[in-house]
Amino acid sequence: MVWLELLSAVILLYWVLPEILWHYMHLGAIARPRVVEDFICLTFDDGPGEATEGVLHALAESGAHGTFFLVVTEAQRHPDLVQRIVREGHEVASHGARHRSAWWLTPWGTLRQVVRARRELSRLSGTEVRHVRPPWGQFNLFVPIAASVAQERIALWSYDPGDWRPAQDPAELAARIVRELRPGQIFLLHDAGGRDGRLHTAKALEIALPEIVRLGYKAVTLEELLRHEEPISFGRRLLQAVWGVWEYGFEKLNHIERLGDARSVLRIGKVTYRGIEAHLKDGRVVRPGDKVGEIHFSNPQLAALGVMRALPLVDRAMRELARVIVEDPGYRDVDVFFGISVAFRGTRRFGFEVVELDFPPLRKFMAGTYLRWVMSVYHPQGLERLSHRRAELEPKGVFITRETILERYGSPK
Repeated sequence: MVWLELLSAVILLYWVLPEILWHYMHLGAIARPRVVEDFICLTFDDGPGEATEGVLHALAESGAHGTFFLVVTEAQRHPDLVQRIVREGHEVASHGARHRSAWWLTPWGTLRQVVRARRELSRLSGTEVRHVRPPWGQFNLFVPIAASVAQERIALWSYDPGDWRPAQDPAELAARIVRELRPGQIFLLHDAGGRDGRLHTAKALEIALPEIVRLGYKAVTLEELLRHEEPISFGRRLLQAVWGVWEYGFEKLNHIERLGDARSVLRIGKVTYRGIEAHLKDGRVVRPGDKVGEIHFSNPQLAALGVMRALPLVDRAMRELARVIVEDPGYRDVDVFFGISVAFRGTRRFGFEVVELDFPPLRKFMAGTYLRWVMSVYHPQGLERLSHRRAELEPKGVFITRETILERYGSPK
């Protein structure tokens, strides 16, 4: 029937496709900014409300800042809290005029919901509202259009710890937040609503924030977080995503594991050495068939950071390596760690020896092509760097002994 086909087309275009494209695929929305430094963003929806004062107190105690996605009807009830949010250095963003799903709004209702909210929240806060998050992250076709008219960017999240569920244990909620820390993470939290007004969120932050600070992360507003985002084209972002899947599969297949938390730039595995015989300065010879540790540095983080900003991360990773080779029984019989790299020059400052790899021509060509391609994928200059410095990007072996690691970065136990 024609009317049924027409209804199906309307549902598909007005609700289903927008949900897929914006809510789940994050098309044109802020959700997972590429930040390689230790910045995160805590965002709070549905307020201001019962938990806002507790949240503000917890943030102030740890010198942290956040972004509050306010509902106009709630902001009008608590103008003093809106002013306090701004006064204490936090960001005010929009969560709509009313807490209503976009699924139930007409095109005109959607436009009015978004535009009116921005105007009223700007008035109440005395600041320019730059970001909007639709309630429940739900979309219809006109939400992106309305955001564009209001001159706002749509902001979603990268991790939801589930504080919206009732009867949350603050300690467990805090543990989930800390466990999911990683550079650029945007946390979805709430400071109003629910049976207890989300008071458990404020209590969880009192537990989580000192640990966040101890681990070296800095909680900032969404506006500040985006200032640390690494610019990257859609094409390169897609290429890196595909390459990331390949690297993940390679690491799983070869039992390569990350050292430390999500910020770590180092991965290791215990393998049988199959390279060319390598003679080290202390007289040691690494032969095919020896059990060695294989080292992999994180290409995305190191390339995006550049040399100077990457140095502290590499130093921290080497200290973690020193701890692991002492405490992990699986590595206590490993005397040498090695890797193959075209970016070998900077490794000497960390105690590595650079060794020429007398590969057969075909293997040398294949290894060099692979490593240069990886660098072109992740380095900010991309293929331009590859074309300009191809002659300098020849693969070499980098080796470091167990004794050197422990002498420079730890002590045997």
